[in-house]
Amino acid sequence: MGKRANPMAVKASLTYEVGEAAAALGKSEATIRNWIKDGLPVMASKKPLLISGQDLRDYIRAKSNGAKTSLGPDQLYCLSCQEGCKPLGMSVEITPNNDKTDRLKGVCETCGGFASRI
Repeated sequence: MGKRANPMAVKASLTYEVGEAAAALGKSEATIRNWIKDGLPVMASKKPLLISGQDLRDYIRAKSNGAKTSLGPDQLYCLSCQEGCKPLGMSVEITPNNDKTDRLKGVCETCGGFASRI
């Protein structure tokens, strides 16, 4: 089971109960209930709680976009600081990631930890 939920796993035109949404996304019912407490809109406060598929998709996308970190053109993502940082001495190592992308590796100038960027 992947860490992030795929918003395309639910149909936008359907409504889901908590258990159905959990099964469709490969998450636990407790996770869906936590999302409701966190702001996932429900159609009615009476049980069974019904969740619109479109609302569920929008919530997952907003949650995913909020977790992303924007990097400047001269920054790498530091795993220790969990933010963008400049590499020590502006030196990086380039290794191929796949046929189309490369990975830049360096040392964070703030904490000395591993930093990288694709």
